[in-house]
Amino acid sequence: MRHFMRALLLTGLLGMGLLSGCRAKPAANAGFADAELMQHDPNVPFHKIWRKPDVDWKHYDTIYVADVNTALMLAATDWKKGERKDEIEKDVADIAVYCRDTVKKAFRDDPNKRFQLSDAPITSARGLIFEMALVELVPSKVSLNALGYAPFGIGLGVTAARTAAGDKSTAAFEARVRDAATGEIILLAADREQEDFALIDLRGFKWYTHIHAIIDNWSRQWVRVLDQKPGEKIKDTDTFRLLPW
Repeated sequence: MRHFMRALLLTGLLGMGLLSGCRAKPAANAGFADAELMQHDPNVPFHKIWRKPDVDWKHYDTIYVADVNTALMLAATDWKKGERKDEIEKDVADIAVYCRDTVKKAFRDDPNKRFQLSDAPITSARGLIFEMALVELVPSKVSLNALGYAPFGIGLGVTAARTAAGDKSTAAFEARVRDAATGEIILLAADREQEDFALIDLRGFKWYTHIHAIIDNWSRQWVRVLDQKPGEKIKDTDTFRLLPW
């Protein structure tokens, strides 16, 4: 019990320090979206965004989600020096499929039914093409999470060990939205997020659970961003999570 309480105190203190500055810093531009056009907009939950002026977004009612690009990330990644170096390309391919499927599901399940989702490429004058590139993926260090601080207890041990070691899952994207009929880019965005903080964190036992959660949040946010009303503020996701999973 004494070890458990010590871990609880340590984790809580570390967590309080993180909560004051938990947002991830922007990623370096990878070239998928034009960095010179994008800028910060406090009403959007992404680091940077650009919309072509005078676009009538109400005109569009259909969207196609293209395959997720990972080529830029694979060219720059240094994962091959670390854990799972032999599995990196398969890992990235799996995450890309998960990302595309999750974005599609978010549009399909939108209660407002703002866009009709097309499973095939479109050229409709009322259609949008959504293109996304994953430019950074940093998974959890599972070996550290499973072994470190074991005397403190499972959930608290994971949180304390990962927090002390600076082990944080992060992910970053750059995205483009095109007019399906003309191919013209009418929206650009970029964001980088790190996992949220939980006092007891069991997600760290798996390589990509935190990455999946980040992608889930992005998918829901994209539905709202593409249906954003003038002056509407879209709140970013919380940095603190009560549930351990």
